[in-house]
Amino acid sequence: MKRRNFLTSSAALVAFSGLGVTASFAQDTKTLEVAVVSDPATLDPALMASFFEVAVQYNIFEPLLHITPDLEIEPGLASYEMPDGTTYVLTLKDGLTFQDGTPLDAEAVKANFDRIMDPALGSPRLSELGPVESVETTGPLEITIKLTDAYAPFLSVLANRAGMMVSPTAVANLGEDFATQAVGAGPYKVASWTKNAELVLEAFDGYWRGAPEIKRVVFRPIADETVRLTNLQSGTVQLIDGVAPQLVPQAQGDAGLNVKSVPGLGFSAFSFNTTAAPFDNVAVRKAFAMAIDPEVIVQAAFFGAASPAFGPIPPSIPWAYDDTLTDTRNDPAAAKAALEEAGIALPVAVEITVTNSPIFVRIAQIMQAQAGAAGFDVTINQIDSTSLITVLRGGTFDLCMSPWSGRPDPDGNMFNYFTMDGPNNFAGWKNEEVDSLLKDARVETDQPARATLYQKAQLIIADELPLLFTAFPNNLQASVANLEWMQYPDGALRLQFASFN
Repeated sequence: MKRRNFLTSSAALVAFSGLGVTASFAQDTKTLEVAVVSDPATLDPALMASFFEVAVQYNIFEPLLHITPDLEIEPGLASYEMPDGTTYVLTLKDGLTFQDGTPLDAEAVKANFDRIMDPALGSPRLSELGPVESVETTGPLEITIKLTDAYAPFLSVLANRAGMMVSPTAVANLGEDFATQAVGAGPYKVASWTKNAELVLEAFDGYWRGAPEIKRVVFRPIADETVRLTNLQSGTVQLIDGVAPQLVPQAQGDAGLNVKSVPGLGFSAFSFNTTAAPFDNVAVRKAFAMAIDPEVIVQAAFFGAASPAFGPIPPSIPWAYDDTLTDTRNDPAAAKAALEEAGIALPVAVEITVTNSPIFVRIAQIMQAQAGAAGFDVTINQIDSTSLITVLRGGTFDLCMSPWSGRPDPDGNMFNYFTMDGPNNFAGWKNEEVDSLLKDARVETDQPARATLYQKAQLIIADELPLLFTAFPNNLQASVANLEWMQYPDGALRLQFASFN
């Protein structure tokens, strides 16, 4: 079997389903093929808003600061100083360039911030930059950023998408094509992208940490979870960004594979459309949630590789996680009674929108059965993964999956989703008190005080339910055994640190 012939037929699946060890193939140690759940929606970090960019983003782009697997912030392209609580001075390393040869200097960094902060771009990063008032070049390699207020998550923001630098030259020259031919300063540059087939990256020899050992990375979207694993076992790919929880025992039983698991930073949730019937009525939202049992979802959809979720902050952020946050669940009789008490005519027609990801289809099927027992007539609408962000932003749904890869600071899991103008406020929910609490949490630098603010906001969210939280999933990833790579809680792949042994 040739390495690039992907196993898709049932016969091929049967042929490999009995393998006890990974098939042996001659390994090209300079090329890494990665199976991902879905193509990215865009390669422009200023416009990224989908879960499906996570696998590729850090391989093309380098943020100004770096975050470790232990969620510590350290210097990256730049080091930083804080002369006072609202001023950050970034000093870039000397000699940095983008992948097209454009110098990565203070002017380029300012151009990146100016682009994100231009409302005409419509970047989700704008809200992440929070109270940034001005960005000035104060030296050839020095940038001074002034804030109107203290902003606790700022360093974390600079270590993520808002801190990912892109070539101003490429932005100017490529125009709209920048979204498919992006140029950054990360370890790999875009060689070609055939949508829904392959994204090919080539090593950037000018990368500041030194050219990566693996010279070519090919990302291939494979939605089917069994096919992803089978391709890994056959050697057709050497890394998969998502192992289906029910397939973990199979993968762990294969001596030729290395399976890694770490508690994630994100959540599995569904946005209620609070701007249209039936979920513009909070009583209907509460009744629907009351019928759902997160424990069943954790066991039947995640096969135990998750924990139940009642809010947006996971246990992996222990200082802000609220383990007392609960709500009535798994009570379809009470849910039905609540609907009748509210004068809601039964059955209540509801459409759940999910991508064709098997795990989310299973979650939707579980919710369909559980809500059905409470007086809801539930249908499931499956869409292509790349259409998800369009559906969410357009509000063309009743209840739609809204998974989030998570951020190391709780602000990243809450502000964009629950502030009234937040770019991820797909629910269209408006609550002035929560808006105020989340804005206060941004400027509060005392960690226990911040935790209190987040606890108050989560209690209101749990009561009004703009989102239905189901689980905090673990990140489950796997590779061939001779690939060395680092796993991060956000599930992102940083392949500059990978090599074959």
